[in-house]
Amino acid sequence: MLSSILPETLAVPCTGSSIPAPRKWIAHPSDRLNVARALVAPVILFAPFVFPVPDGCWVAYVVGAFMLVGDINHTLHLHVHRPFTRSSSFNLVLDVSMGVVSGMTSSNWRIQHLEGHHRGRDIGYHFASKWELERYSPLRATSFCMRSIGPTFCAPLVESFHKGILTNMKLPISYRWAFCEQALLLTLLAFLSYFWPLTTLGYLLPWYVVTYFMTRYVDYLNHYGCDEAGGNMLAHANNSLAPWYNRLNNNFGYHTAHHFHAGAHWTELPALHQKIADKIPRRCLKTFGWSFLLMPYHFFLSRSGRM
Repeated sequence: MLSSILPETLAVPCTGSSIPAPRKWIAHPSDRLNVARALVAPVILFAPFVFPVPDGCWVAYVVGAFMLVGDINHTLHLHVHRPFTRSSSFNLVLDVSMGVVSGMTSSNWRIQHLEGHHRGRDIGYHFASKWELERYSPLRATSFCMRSIGPTFCAPLVESFHKGILTNMKLPISYRWAFCEQALLLTLLAFLSYFWPLTTLGYLLPWYVVTYFMTRYVDYLNHYGCDEAGGNMLAHANNSLAPWYNRLNNNFGYHTAHHFHAGAHWTELPALHQKIADKIPRRCLKTFGWSFLLMPYHFFLSRSGRM
């Protein structure tokens, strides 16, 4: 019965000129580290529930955990676009492993990002106003992020209930499984809150809120000041050309190329970007990194009109 509700998208094969022979278990060798981090991430995040953190060590532990797996939601984004392995069962394990660490399940990503954002159907998944997106400012960015956290979490859950439980739609994804996956996360939260209330409320929930805020902030950087509703797709997204950022973040800065080729592997994005770079409006090409940790620097740049 479980097989009838699991998402068919987990078994989608990877294609592309740079993909090794099908006999390889991990679809692309560059994703070996991503697979390893995906499997280790739950151990790092949930260790304090099993092995209590000594008094005075919480700050060090949280900082260490954040440095190691704080960006796992970005890795989940890569996996949703391009499953890391050729095994549908193991892809499901990776889905759950990264989803429970980020608090944004793979089903959430598929609904609000693949079927929403990449198809131009963002309405309902975040409350973006024209004022917030017309240009960057600390207030506009913070307002966008804070107002988007709730809809980003709730809208896919409600949608999957209506389409998966009430009508059992199976295309373009299995909405019944999407609802089950998100409901399982809420069940886990309820279980942990009952047995470890202080750790859950003081550690896990803030982790999830920060993860959602980070995700919305990067989304804001990708699209503020852009003409997403216009017919020119080259003006739909901003691009970070900072080499260090793209090395550390799987070439995520080449966002226009990502929108043109959403199924392309992240190693292919620099070459795809070069093919269209001269056609992208200059205002959409940025020299600074997108990292959430650079938010104070972005605020500083905005004061001098350099964002």
